[in-house]
Amino acid sequence: MLILKYERLDFFNHRIFTEDKKDRYTKEDLKKVFAYFSKNNDTSIQIDSIIIYWNCLAEYENRIVTVRTYDGMNYTEAKKSYDKVKKECYAMV
Repeated sequence: MLILKYERLDFFNHRIFTEDKKDRYTKEDLKKVFAYFSKNNDTSIQIDSIIIYWNCLAEYENRIVTVRTYDGMNYTEAKKSYDKVKKECYAMV
């Protein structure tokens, strides 16, 4: 499952947390998600049991993402280059 998590403004200018989900995703869907993700520092991506997010504004500016991988009982976090993570995710499809 592919999930894009972000905040948006509603009609009354309040911030609303939103999740867009897709069960069967393609490489084109990943490209769209990563294009949106690269332009917004308050966005995260979940691909199955992997969560990718910008941990802080400095990491967004330096294009370093935090990747959290969940194995069913525990999770591990790693800092990786945005381009490297994007290529790894494209290779999964």
